[in-house]
Amino acid sequence: MSTLPARDNRFRLASLCLLLAALLAASCDNTNSCKTAPECARLGKCSADDKGVCVVGSAEDCGGSDSCKLHGQCSFDHGACVARTAADCKSSSDCQKLATCDVYQAACVDLAKSVHTECTKTCESEGLCVLKDGKCSAVSRLHCAGTFEAKAEPESPCATQGLCTADSGRCAATSADDCAKSRVCKDDARCDPKDGKCIALPEDCKKSNACTNAGKCDAKDGKCVATSSADCRKSARCKLEGACSLKDGTCSAQSSADCQQSSVCAQAKHCLPKDGVCIGSGGKGEASSSPAPAKVGPSTITGIF
Repeated sequence: MSTLPARDNRFRLASLCLLLAALLAASCDNTNSCKTAPECARLGKCSADDKGVCVVGSAEDCGGSDSCKLHGQCSFDHGACVARTAADCKSSSDCQKLATCDVYQAACVDLAKSVHTECTKTCESEGLCVLKDGKCSAVSRLHCAGTFEAKAEPESPCATQGLCTADSGRCAATSADDCAKSRVCKDDARCDPKDGKCIALPEDCKKSNACTNAGKCDAKDGKCVATSSADCRKSARCKLEGACSLKDGTCSAQSSADCQQSSVCAQAKHCLPKDGVCIGSGGKGEASSSPAPAKVGPSTITGIF
């Protein structure tokens, strides 16, 4: 009689083993079924979950899929195949055909045609529009000029500063043509490329509006500057505003004679010099008790330079 419990235990153990074997067999059948399913080759869904559903279960599942070969989705992340590294993207067919060779937010993209939200501010001002190696960078004409067309967008770094060419992650002036079409060339005679920027040469300054209008007829540190009172006296600002004398590198009104030969004296009675500008008086040689504002009306060109 004492042998009955032992027989029961052996029976239970045998039953448990049979059940476990059946479950393992079913799991193997499900896994084998997943590996032969179309979604395994296409999407990497090659493993069976505990309910027998085919899912992406490992990096190995992703590596052999069409998603990896075609689109660079070769890395395993939370049950999905994604592009995690530039190496994933560079090995894909899309990289060769569509130039989508860099990774951004788990997908392969063409950085030359992209603008990333993290770089919105620097994109507009400096052309640094895409994340590359952890920092905002410029990698194409789109970023520097705002377009791939020959004519740059008006407020782009290319149009304003001549920084038209993406070079080592930044927008740079690399040719005379880059500078020639820019606002700094037209307004400030900075028409020659040097060290990635547009600079002014003395010969350019002498022929520029900066010289004609503001007496900035020489070059210093790549910019047009005023270096003599003689240049100041030849300028439009001397005739209009009395800015006829050189002081601290700027043409300004330094004497009554400067102001009294100007249009602001003749037209607005601003005939006395103060802090480099002509202020109000009753007329030539006639003082006024209350000075008028330094800035005058349409007879001046203040604001151009």
